Amino acid sequence: MGLRRFRPARIFLQAVWRIGLCIALSGAAIFAVQFIRRLREAPEPFLEVFQNQSETALKAGLSSNPHNRLRFAVATMVSAEETFSTYRRFVQRISRDIGREEAFIMRPSYEEVRLALLRGEVDAALVCTGIYLNAVDTKSIKLLVQPEFEDGRLYRSLLLVPANSHFKTWEDLQDKVIAFTDRESFTGCLLPSWVLAERGLTPAKYFKKIIYTGSHDRSITAVSANIVDAAAVMSLVWLSTIEKQPALEKQVKIIWQSDVFGPPAILVPKGLDDSFETALRHALLSLHEDAEGRRILGAIGIKRFVPGQPESYASAIKLYRRYQDLQSKP
Repeated sequence: MGLRRFRPARIFLQAVWRIGLCIALSGAAIFAVQFIRRLREAPEPFLEVFQNQSETALKAGLSSNPHNRLRFAVATMVSAEETFSTYRRFVQRISRDIGREEAFIMRPSYEEVRLALLRGEVDAALVCTGIYLNAVDTKSIKLLVQPEFEDGRLYRSLLLVPANSHFKTWEDLQDKVIAFTDRESFTGCLLPSWVLAERGLTPAKYFKKIIYTGSHDRSITAVSANIVDAAAVMSLVWLSTIEKQPALEKQVKIIWQSDVFGPPAILVPKGLDDSFETALRHALLSLHEDAEGRRILGAIGIKRFVPGQPESYASAIKLYRRYQDLQSKP
């Protein structure tokens, strides 16, 4: 009798739980639809404004004495949320090692990160090769250090398509929708554009539509969800993404990959104080020498930093200049 007395209550709670589940699923579905709609309609990179107390505090701190801070920018090769959570500890540790307070800076596009470097608004920036290529001829930036990745992790461009599609070559993608990361992304825009330029083609005319997602992980998501027909992404982000989400390997397939190029780099503006630059370089080069540093580096997929080697980027610079020449031809 006692158990029967509570049966209506159990039924009521089960009904509430089911209603709550339906509401949650409906909310997720609505979010997904909005995400897809904004991706398809936005003429500029699709971005989320990342706002929290920590970022507000950091922004406020940028107006204080810059000589007490390490103003470190990270180009959003992955989404802003992922960039912040992944690189915050890294910036904190380097700042601590050189005796400065941290000022973690993110900008909504690669161009804005590059301009911040050129203007001296940041002290250092971890950037993709594309930003380096766009800035190297200005003589206003310096290659400080570059990462060394674990064996098998190479910096190249991959062309992804849905696994259930019939696409096998670039030719199959004519008049289709493609996702590029950013206009200054080497692996996510410049390299695939170069492939077409060699054939006398331009992305704007070859594809039905180009969607700029703002990050490589968003481009991967767009392919796996069949929002786009293809996406050009950085191999390093692809590897880290499938490690976290192994099911993606069954949803997405690679139909092309580029040669290997020099990795993303840490740049500093020319004219940076010599003692500051020396301390920053030493902190980065020695980060792998203790357990905490190795954990921090491991979290961002880096084995260690090595001194900047401009020759590592010679092939990318040559390709980029050739691409510019092709673009300038009528």
